[in-house]
Amino acid sequence: MNVYSIRTVDFDLNNTLSCGQVFRWQKNQWWTGVIKGTLVRAKQDGDELSIDSSLEKIVIQDYFRLDDDMQQIYSSINCDVKIASLIKNYRGLRLIRQEPWECLVSYICSSNNTIRNITNSIRRLCECFGERIENGYYSFPSPEALSMVKLCDMEPCRMGFRASRVIEIASRIAQREFDLEGIESLSFEEGRRKLLKINGVGNKIADCVLLFAFGKLESFPVDTHIEQIMGRLYGEHIKCASKNKKRDEIAKFARRYFGTYCGYAQEYLYLEDLGRDKHKE
Repeated sequence: MNVYSIRTVDFDLNNTLSCGQVFRWQKNQWWTGVIKGTLVRAKQDGDELSIDSSLEKIVIQDYFRLDDDMQQIYSSINCDVKIASLIKNYRGLRLIRQEPWECLVSYICSSNNTIRNITNSIRRLCECFGERIENGYYSFPSPEALSMVKLCDMEPCRMGFRASRVIEIASRIAQREFDLEGIESLSFEEGRRKLLKINGVGNKIADCVLLFAFGKLESFPVDTHIEQIMGRLYGEHIKCASKNKKRDEIAKFARRYFGTYCGYAQEYLYLEDLGRDKHKE
């Protein structure tokens, strides 16, 4: 391991890793996670981000999107006093450039699930089928590895009905029937149509993968949390006769209202609603 520092501007490590966009980081004195099969420990003191890892600095900068122009992003999404308050409260929260395969599986596991259960299922999946790194941390299993797994062997992961869907898409990718990495070069709409062809992937999961793995910042995933908070804050702007189409209408409104970087607005809204739920507990 190698310890080095990165100077940051408008970056908050705690908000970035605790906002529910990624599931394999744990915090003690340091945040500890796995990037590209390599253990990474991170902590922040003011504008200084300390990293303990064998990964090069450029990999960490890319992962945490430290190249994003947050001034421009804030200027774009800061449309009213409501979002201005969220930017003030959670300033420095950044989207993460997740690895597409891990992101896809994680969000397939998110279907009708809680963050706690998703986290535990992903941890068990890595322990059962990933490669041991050190100190109880494991790499994320490749599509090739999971394509060889029998459904009954997935039971310890406690993924329920999601397990068969993960094995199915792992097999398709391993056999080169589905080009996941190729989505990066597609437009948002083209990428969405392609992801929706995967069994178990609906609009919300597709939008999460497009936003968190492929950097399609015009993506605005809508789940129960976002539907509720958008209803509270912007309900008068969202008119939809059909309940089935309400989430699509919310996403369309968000793209018009927040603009090119609406995916960033989504995550600030989500963290606010996540905080409300924790406060209720």
